[in-house]
Amino acid sequence: MFNLLSRNNSVRLIFFILNISSAFAADTVTTDTDRGEMLYNNHCIQCHNEQVYWRDKKLATDSKSLIDQVNRWQHSAGLEWSKTDISEVTRYLNNKYYRYP
Repeated sequence: MFNLLSRNNSVRLIFFILNISSAFAADTVTTDTDRGEMLYNNHCIQCHNEQVYWRDKKLATDSKSLIDQVNRWQHSAGLEWSKTDISEVTRYLNNKYYRYP
């Protein structure tokens, strides 16, 4: 009888751990996906409205120049973003406005 209860408790513990692990994994995916948008909304949107992305003389004309512009402006603002931060904001802008390959 004791072995049966221990086995059931062990199985419950394993399921509990798996559920917690999957919840953290799902939260990490959401966090990574939303990081570029969060950085942009906190640091860039004050000066950039949506019209800046549709104007005829836009400075970002392809993926490389988009990365360069994000890097340029974060540096000008003194943000000291990591390469990952620059990449996340670039990805957000590309998905939302540009759609460069």
